[in-house]
This record gives sequence, C-alpha cells and structure tokens, in this order.
Amino acid sequence: MSELCDIYNIKGNKTEKVFERGDALKDGQFQLVTDIWIINNNLQILIQKRSKNKKISPNIWATHGGCVATNETSVNGCIRESYEEIGIVLKIKDIELLIRSTNDNLIMDSYIVMQEFNISSAVLQIEEVSDIKWVSLNELEDMVKNKYFFNYLELPYVIKFINTQKSNRQL
Repeated sequence: MSELCDIYNIKGNKTEKVFERGDALKDGQFQLVTDIWIINNNLQILIQKRSKNKKISPNIWATHGGCVATNETSVNGCIRESYEEIGIVLKIKDIELLIRSTNDNLIMDSYIVMQEFNISSAVLQIEEVSDIKWVSLNELEDMVKNKYFFNYLELPYVIKFINTQKSNRQL
C-alpha cells in the first residue's frame, strides 16, 4: 500500500500537492519527517534497532520516527510512528518540540518526551524494528562514536536537554 505525503515549501507550509513516499521531490519541494526522543525518569533514552531489511541504515540503533502522512501534523506523526514501531502510547500534552531543521529535501521536526515505558510490553513492528533498549547518555555517545547509533543532527539538543534535567535535579 502506498503512503501519501504532503509537499511543503522551505518555510514549512503545505503546498496543497502530495506525493507518494519514495518518489523524488523537485528542487524547492520538501517532505515533513519527525522523530521523538523518549527519556525516562533515570534520564535514559529509549532507542530501537532498525530491522536488517531496512533500505536506509539497516541494523543501526536509532530513535523513533518517520514520515508524516498527508493531513497529519508532525507531532501526530511521531505519536503514530512510535505506536506502530514499538507499541508505546504517547500523550500529545507531554511532548515538546526540540528543534526543526531542514536538510536536503527534508524538514525534520524533532520532539522530546519524558515518559516511562516497560520494554517487556513492547510490540515491535518486525519490518521496522528488531530490538529496543534503554541507554544512558554516556552509552548513547559511545554508540554514536562507534557508529552503532545513527548520528542525528539534533543530538546536541538532546544532550543539552538531559544535562539541563540533571542540573535541575541537583538544585
């Protein structure tokens, strides 16, 4: 089944045109994608290992997210993707925008949420995800350094968020 996505301009506004996911976009056309960083009360990050059958970055650890579907907001897209991929239910009221960035023909909305999740209750979408686990910030940084984890452009913002949380707890 094909997945339809809205086409956006550089300012992040819908152009009223759609395309089928996987089709090439023209210059000046952008696709909205989203990801979410799930952090627990121990300031650990919930990560997932991409399926070995994925076209892009197979067997690489990553955060949760994907393409935003037609007539969907990016926050609703990250809620849907997280549920589809690992079975976690996220509440929109708890989700904060971390950063919006533009790279190539992508507009990336990155979100963060503080939420507990028992990984034993996860329901993995095997076409997308082969494993999940909680990691500390130090473990994540080592995984990035050793190329086991995808090196996201927003990672410095995630690090800053976690370090701010640590500082606030020490006050």
